[in-house]
Amino acid sequence: MRSSSRRLVVVAAVLLLPSLLVAWGGASGESPTSAATIGLQRSPTTEVGSLGPVPTLPFVDNPDPTQCGIPQVWRKVDPAWITGWDQGKLIEPKVALYDSHMRHKVVGWIPDGGRVKILLVQTNPVLDFYQVRSLDLANPQTGWVPAPFLSMSPPSS
Repeated sequence: MRSSSRRLVVVAAVLLLPSLLVAWGGASGESPTSAATIGLQRSPTTEVGSLGPVPTLPFVDNPDPTQCGIPQVWRKVDPAWITGWDQGKLIEPKVALYDSHMRHKVVGWIPDGGRVKILLVQTNPVLDFYQVRSLDLANPQTGWVPAPFLSMSPPSS
């Protein structure tokens, strides 16, 4: 085997090894979907580049983000609306947009009643997410929003 070929194999092994360890549960045999792992993925802290702390959701989230679906293109052209209402009560006057369904950081905010274009949908075991882009803000916001914060009907006046 030539020197350049060996280097390529070594680089590939170094890049793939962390993924394989996670997939196989690591050296300890611990499941990659343990509560500790999920807790790390959902920590309510402020990451670098985040527009504030990641808020706690007022509804059940996906217990295992590794089991979530693959985002699909949303083919409908009609707008949707952000809603901060739950059971007749305004719980979020501004709804956070996240970097992904795993909610590592907040990438934007859209006020209740804001009109959005849906770009992608991700169907998940418990809580679906939509990637949306604001239509009415001076500085358009794009990010992922949990399904309960999205309505296909305009807000009632």
